Amino acid sequence: MNNFQRARNLEYLRNLHLLISGKRSLARSAFNNLKPGQKRLLLAASGIKQRTTIIYNADSQFSHTWEMRYDDLTDKEIDNLKKGLCRLQSIIDAFAICESADFIKETKQVA
Repeated sequence: MNNFQRARNLEYLRNLHLLISGKRSLARSAFNNLKPGQKRLLLAASGIKQRTTIIYNADSQFSHTWEMRYDDLTDKEIDNLKKGLCRLQSIIDAFAICESADFIKETKQVA
């Protein structure tokens, strides 16, 4: 990831954090516009479980996960979103100081 992409991703997280802290209508829009993978990551970092239900058919049953919308969250869960954003930010900050060479797998030869 180049510096421009990293800066853009960090800025997006900062903006979302500011929105959640102050203006809930803008936070609602930002949360609802997250891609499904981004939303799952944020919810997992926040300790929020997605709502599921079991659907029964005549010969089987399966679990259905509901799409999470901002309006479905409780006040406590919205407060937990702030914590989750801080956790994600600390992970991003830790990886921001790494160089691309840090991610190259080293193989050791045994004599």
